Amino acid sequence: MTDTPLAPANPLQSFGRALAVVFSLLIISVIAFFVIDEANARFGVMAISLAVVALTSDKGRMGRLGWALDLGLVLAFLYSAIWFFRVKEELYTGFFTATPENIVAGLAGMLAILVLSTRAWGVSLAIMAVVFVLFGFAGPYMPGILEHFGMDMAGFMQIGWYSFDGVFGRVTGLVADNVLIFLIFGAVLERTGAGESLIHLSTALTARIRGGAAHAAIVASAVFGMMSGSVAANIAGTGVFTIPMIKRQGFSKNFAGAVETAASSGGQLTPPIMAAAVFVMADLVGMPFVMVMAAAAIPALFKYIGLFAQVYAEAIRLDIKNLPEDQIPQITKRDWLNSALVFVPIGALMVAFISGKSPAMAGLFGLVTAIIMGALLNPDFRREPKRIVHAFADGGVSAAQIILAVGVIGIVLAGVNETGVAIRFATSIAAAGESSLILALILAMFGALILGMGLPTLPAYLIIAIMIAPAIIKAGVEPIAAHMFVLYFAVYSSIVPPIAYGCYVAAPIAGGNPLATSFVALRISVIGLVVPYVFVYSPSILLVADGFSWVEFACTVLRLLAAVWMLASALGGADPRLGRLGTGQRSIRLVVGAAAMMPLIYIWAPAVIATLAVGLFSKTTAPAVPLRH
Repeated sequence: MTDTPLAPANPLQSFGRALAVVFSLLIISVIAFFVIDEANARFGVMAISLAVVALTSDKGRMGRLGWALDLGLVLAFLYSAIWFFRVKEELYTGFFTATPENIVAGLAGMLAILVLSTRAWGVSLAIMAVVFVLFGFAGPYMPGILEHFGMDMAGFMQIGWYSFDGVFGRVTGLVADNVLIFLIFGAVLERTGAGESLIHLSTALTARIRGGAAHAAIVASAVFGMMSGSVAANIAGTGVFTIPMIKRQGFSKNFAGAVETAASSGGQLTPPIMAAAVFVMADLVGMPFVMVMAAAAIPALFKYIGLFAQVYAEAIRLDIKNLPEDQIPQITKRDWLNSALVFVPIGALMVAFISGKSPAMAGLFGLVTAIIMGALLNPDFRREPKRIVHAFADGGVSAAQIILAVGVIGIVLAGVNETGVAIRFATSIAAAGESSLILALILAMFGALILGMGLPTLPAYLIIAIMIAPAIIKAGVEPIAAHMFVLYFAVYSSIVPPIAYGCYVAAPIAGGNPLATSFVALRISVIGLVVPYVFVYSPSILLVADGFSWVEFACTVLRLLAAVWMLASALGGADPRLGRLGTGQRSIRLVVGAAAMMPLIYIWAPAVIATLAVGLFSKTTAPAVPLRH
């Protein structure tokens, strides 16, 4: 891995990365040693994050004018800080009154957060916040069902800035307390060389499977995707290794980019970390973290079984063979030892969780273990202790970017709370659910995909969980299933056209077309896209839902296995026994696979029997001549 320099050419950016290191050290120190007043902690985290993003990001810069703008934004936030701490005691007592002076100060702080969030995440998040705020003020003038009483500036600022319900609300505290340490943990794990070790080991273990390079990429991207707060960041980090590897084995450019995008997005759904969304979900649902991890395990497993099956079918269709024996990487004792760079820190993390430690403390255990394992097993890590500094800088920058995104979500929540739009939206979906649960779920799915487009996983899940999850809970869905449902589609918004921002990151690395890559990613992710519907109707597959039934669990697993095989071979156009499939065979398998997903026994049982019949009685044929691509 090429180290990111701690000291970029611009001295202000150098200072920004140094501040990011200090930010990481502060996060670690507070977890290990200190207890800080909640209001001071939330405001302090937001202030440092704003400064780090302003100094380290060069998006949208226009030379000295850009730096002057950033300086103005930082000063605006400092002005807002003065007023925040002037009225802090009034916030605790509930006697705060908005005045023109503190309204202007709050607006200055909000503007700074909005503008600088675009440096980290682009304009999507800021545009969404502005739309919600404008909707709040325009309420009395909106047509039809969109009309509402509206809000005034004093009420909006009181909720959004001068309270613990907006920018500095519960969500900011939750992320600051529990999530940031995992971003530092992921950065340290990457700098120890764990990524290279995992890719090498995965390649060696999957080389004898057709399409082995793509399978290896799936494993590596899944492990690192679960620790990344952004699908795009994970694709950029692992895709430079995995995408060329997939292409070299004979897969097309678009398919290589799609595999990396689908695997990286799936990593955000993979326990134990789930891109830190697990901690927010546990808080919102009111369940222990370990139970949420358990609920996520089987759906994530089937998402990856479906992805492996699609890759295998594609390899058969293209007649991609196993690697020759002389080209298969040999696993040495050293390789197995190096695998500890990945698995020992994650194991330490899980042991800490199971023993009852808080998420932050468990993350700290994982972080310290990662540093120790890096020092013990990686000579380069020992010779270059500056790698730890680089890792803390990377982790501090990632933490700052996430906090700014959460701050923007706080602005959205202020508008939502003032207008009651979330309640209205939830009531509408719940009303649809009274007549048809499937209709309510489809509406929720499209709402989640639209709200999540262009957003990193955690902010996307937060806004969708607040807007949509209560609606499908009212429609009769288990709370854990409802939240897992919206998380899945928050993540999959990264591969859904026309935004498909994950594909826009992967396609240039692969040399493919972003839109074509997006459609391929959707095709190979089809099992992941339908699994949320399965666990809504059969919640036993989540393991921890009320009314768990072993019979329902076993039947659901059987149905999913049948659906994976039928849908993967239908969409991939090939079968392990029959080789390339014709249009008629593919159509039949598509129908059988869809039937296996249905929760009605008189539909899924014949589909499972048909799947078994295909497997038991099909005659093996030689594969057809490979397609040119």
